[in-house]
Amino acid sequence: MLSYYSAVLQNLKVTLNNFKCRPRKSVFTFYIESELGKRNLSKMSMPVSNDANEDFGYEEAVKALLDLQSNAEVIAKIRQSRDQKKHLNVPNMKKYILRSGLTMEQADSLSVIHVSGTKGKGSTCAFCERILNCQGFKTGLFTSPHLIEVRERIRLNGLPISKEMFSKYFWKVHSRLKATQTEDVDGGRMPAYFAFLTVLSLNVFISEHVDVAVMEVGIGGQYDSTNFFSSPAVCGVTSLGLDHTSVLGNTLEEIAWNKAGIFKTSCPAITVPQDPRAIKVLIERSVEIQNPLYIAEPVSQELLDSHHVTLGISGHKQAENASLAIQLYRFWRQSHTDGSSNTRLPVINPPDEIPILTVDLLDVATIKGLSSCNWPGRTQTLRREHVTYYLDGAHTLESIQVCATWFKAAADKERQLHRENVARILIFNSTGDRDVKPFLSILKACEFDGAVFCTNISSTNDALIKTVTANAMVQRAEENRTSWDSVSCCDLGHPLTRQQQAEVISDHLDHNFNNAAEVPCNTGGINPISKEGCVKGIGHHQNCLKNHSLGPIVGGIHPREIKRVSHFAPTILEALGWASQCRDPIVSESLDRSSLPDIAPFLKEKSHIQILVTGSLHLVGGVLGIICPDLNDN
Repeated sequence: MLSYYSAVLQNLKVTLNNFKCRPRKSVFTFYIESELGKRNLSKMSMPVSNDANEDFGYEEAVKALLDLQSNAEVIAKIRQSRDQKKHLNVPNMKKYILRSGLTMEQADSLSVIHVSGTKGKGSTCAFCERILNCQGFKTGLFTSPHLIEVRERIRLNGLPISKEMFSKYFWKVHSRLKATQTEDVDGGRMPAYFAFLTVLSLNVFISEHVDVAVMEVGIGGQYDSTNFFSSPAVCGVTSLGLDHTSVLGNTLEEIAWNKAGIFKTSCPAITVPQDPRAIKVLIERSVEIQNPLYIAEPVSQELLDSHHVTLGISGHKQAENASLAIQLYRFWRQSHTDGSSNTRLPVINPPDEIPILTVDLLDVATIKGLSSCNWPGRTQTLRREHVTYYLDGAHTLESIQVCATWFKAAADKERQLHRENVARILIFNSTGDRDVKPFLSILKACEFDGAVFCTNISSTNDALIKTVTANAMVQRAEENRTSWDSVSCCDLGHPLTRQQQAEVISDHLDHNFNNAAEVPCNTGGINPISKEGCVKGIGHHQNCLKNHSLGPIVGGIHPREIKRVSHFAPTILEALGWASQCRDPIVSESLDRSSLPDIAPFLKEKSHIQILVTGSLHLVGGVLGIICPDLNDN
């Protein structure tokens, strides 16, 4: 380390005379501006000391990385102000890259496929990476967020980099950024969490000599930390919708404008069929930036069947993501310097005649890539002896609809195997500024017997992240549960009268669940009443009956006789314990059962439990960390 700092000080001495004549700035700021833009710092030996290599490993790297997170108060202010400094994100990223020891020439020499969008970014990137790797190329993949471990965000040849590799590059980059830190708020300080990981991924991909890097945008596009590449090989835009509205805008047009910010002059961009409002903006931006724009048609099921292909990621929307991934690969291959591709690119037509890209034939390597793609936490099914977990990190209205369709089809099929003797439970959380009532209204159709709403804290021993306070997470989970009680205790038919409510409650209230009463699910806005006749708000009740006496008989069971239960859990582990009734040994062995509320008798009678986990990728990651702790073991 001393040799490095000596080199820094020597260079500072050389520039100090010029500094005396310039406007007052930090010496380090002046040094960075005058020297790092001209020199390749990587040629200056920047060793991490032997002590650091031995004493500062992966766990210490994760702790140091967490220190770069903005706290909840800072994030709230950014959202309120719509991040007025967002235009500085990309210029600051370039400064961080220089300070990390790379030049922008090195960054631009990386062959990049850059992907933005609202839904399906991760799946599209995963498909594209698998195709590229199966074609024989060494791949880098940068995505977010991670599910269990942060090293998942940076992958080589489809696998998360090892803890040893993560630690090696982390401390190398961290030390360089620390050594060149100044008080300048614009690129002189330590980068924030996501920006640091982006710089880290760049260092890994360049040092490991990947043939191609698939880079997923974090949020938006125009001002995203990944948007520093001057000339990516090809850009992709997945399906667009409303999300992160506090940052990106409240309309589809605003969001489309932001997502198209990754377009670069003369670099082809490919999107999927979009809402006319979104496609109009994408066209306008491509004209403004002067880059060709194409639309990838979803690959047909007939073509997949003819090649005996089952996509590695489930869900009907994956045909769209897979098709975009295929076209991104083909365009990248065309631009690749080996010139081995025979792919013919369409002629660029006027803006009002966007070329449509179709997939008519699949080669063996592409088939292998599509089939072998594994992307945990997205329409994923894990089966245990008495429990089946369905996991999907859907967190937008459209993706929740896709999730519900996938889950109901798969769960209904499984329920037949168990002769209908199945309990169906929802574990849900949603964060940020999302309105969850439309989400829950969609999920209601999945016919859950119970639902549990929790925070994204894995267990009572889990360290809290700085971006959200514990109180805020608890409050949000309680609000989600109240919304569910409101939505699930409603029906499109006529509301029960108070006399009918009392009759139903009297018939079915045979036990007490955490001091709450069972109530008819159809309240029609009428406050439900307990067996004792007291009036309580919906949020106070945890057990509900489904529908009302005027509804049809389904499967021989009157809707009045179907019960629903809702519950709040402070941690993911407790949510899993209650939902699974501790039938999964890996859950029960980590849990103090005395902390769980009683399980309703009608749920205990079921021989098998189906659990859908959705609403947040962070929630899904927390669940996978508990039930699949070895997920990332290579």
